[in-house]
This record gives sequence, C-alpha cells and structure tokens, in this order.
Amino acid sequence: MKTKVLIVLSALLFSVAAQATLGGKNVILVHGFQPTDLKSNPNASAQQNNANAYWQAYWQNRAERSLYWPSTGRVTGNIKDTIESQIKSLEAARTCANGCVFVTHSTGDLVLRDALTRLGQWGVNQNNFKVIAVLDFAGAGGGTELADVAVNIANGSGVVNAVQKAAIRTFLGFDPTPAALGVLNDLRPAAARNIARSNNAVPRLRFVGEGTEYLGATKAFIKGSDDSVVPMHSACGASSSSAYDSCSRSVRVNGQVRSANGPSSLFYNHYAVLMGESTAHSEAISNARSGDFTTVTNNTTKGVKVDFATSTGKTWWSWWYKVRSVKNGSSKSMSANVYDTLNN
Repeated sequence: MKTKVLIVLSALLFSVAAQATLGGKNVILVHGFQPTDLKSNPNASAQQNNANAYWQAYWQNRAERSLYWPSTGRVTGNIKDTIESQIKSLEAARTCANGCVFVTHSTGDLVLRDALTRLGQWGVNQNNFKVIAVLDFAGAGGGTELADVAVNIANGSGVVNAVQKAAIRTFLGFDPTPAALGVLNDLRPAAARNIARSNNAVPRLRFVGEGTEYLGATKAFIKGSDDSVVPMHSACGASSSSAYDSCSRSVRVNGQVRSANGPSSLFYNHYAVLMGESTAHSEAISNARSGDFTTVTNNTTKGVKVDFATSTGKTWWSWWYKVRSVKNGSSKSMSANVYDTLNN
C-alpha cells in the first residue's frame, strides 16, 4: 500500500512539474492592462499577487513564473524598469538558459516587445536568457481605439458623448482622470505603433478572438472587428491600423475559406495562428469554451511546432463555402487548444 501511495504521489508531482513547460521549455507569463492599478496604485508585492491572479483561470499552474508590471506606468518608463529587474533575475537563475516560451495577454504584448529590444542595452547574457517564441493572446501591440476614447474623456479633448463615457466606465470600472491614465497613453494606436519598432528575431505567434463582453458596449468605438477590447489590426499584428475583419485574406474568422478583409502584411516575425469568432478578450486566456476555431498559420515551426489538427468541409450555414476548423476545438478553450497542441 505504501509503495502504491508513493507511486501515485510521484506521478502527481511529475504531472504538476510538467505543466510548467511548453514543448519542454519553461513558460513565463506577462499580463495585460489592469485598470484597478489606476485607482489603487499597488506596490511591487501587490503587483506580483495581482499578476498571479490574472492568470489563475488557466495559465498560472502551467508556468514557471508570472512577471508583473504597473499599469500606472509608461512602457518606456517605469514599466520598462520593472520588467528589466525581473528579466535579470531570470537570467541570474538561468531559468531560460535552455530557452523559454513567453505567453502574453493584451498589453503584455507591447510590454514584452519593448523589453526584447532592450536585452543588449540591459547587458543581458543571452546564453543565459533565451526566448524561443512568444504566444500573444489578444495582443494589444498595435494599440486600441478604446485608449483614444479614454484619454480624450480624461483630458476633455475631442468630441466625446455620453455613450462613449458609459462604454469607458464599463470597461475601466470608473471614469478616467488626467492624473491616472498610466499605460493607457501608450495604448493609443498612434503611440503603440511607435514603440519598439525595430525587427526582432523572436517569433510572435498570435491568437485572436472576435467575441463579445461588456454587453457589446465597447465595440462601436473600436476600428474593424475586435474582441471587445483589442481591434483585429492589433491582435493579428498587422503592420497598419486599418479596419480588418480577419487576420488573413483567404480565410474568415468563422473559418470560411474565401476572400476576407485581412491585412496585406504583419509586423516582422509576427504570425497569426488561430482565430476564434466567439472568443472575447478575457476568454482568450481563460478555461472557458468559446466555440470553434480556425487556423491561419499551421503545420510549421516558429520557435515551437504549430500543428493543429483541422478539418475542412462545406456546411449549409456557410452557403456551401468550405469551412476550416480545428478538430474538436469547441470542446475546450482557446488557451487549452493552444497548450495541448503546442505541447505535443
């Protein structure tokens, strides 16, 4: 009996340890914008606790570490300094000496993009700190028009109406003020797209949704299709901030294999991988099922092996156009689909 118990405990411990890797590489998390920071201005300890809680729904138990940063700061200011110290800690511990896979959500995309361009400047020994690939869920690297609206409301500039104010209040949980905008200033598309513009060798794999939250209150103020927070031009990694309805010109977000209003080019080394028509912004990193998914980039290796099992066939609801979907994709969340596939 004692031997059986030890075997079971060993298996459980191995299972937990294995969850902290993806393709045999340690996983590091970088969270997104946290509106509550603008009201509470948390210290470093609270920021770490908040970062851990941010990923609790799915990724926290599958990662080696969750990095934190203050939403009260600016990407090239206090946020940069906070991330630098944590990356140097990872370097010193050789956590990523054999390579790490970073997972970001929302603004974490922009924060990490800036950080990866600064490794040389920070004196990071890249023999001790190697990034294999970055998985960007609902990436806000290209900004969001919601930030434009929020900043205009706070500063009393531009044409702002009651509907916009209500939408931003729903999104943030409060009315923005000039003194408490923080990283929202950097999330304006014109600003975000001018941060860390140099090319980077680390592949950025993009996972994109078009679902609804906040009762749809925010969608009217975001350019093109969106996940209720981030526009598709940003989440796809498009090189221009146009109004897009897909990450591809040959497959639609609902999986229909037909011409689509997608970007002609993406940022350097950015690859749109998966799209979910019903996946909302927060659902991208949750464990909630959100319908079917379709692939854009598949059966390739971009730092990690991407090989989603898909099926293609005609359906009545698609007017008999071919539809490409991930096999059994609707049975689990976007994050679970990604983790299970890339971890094979």
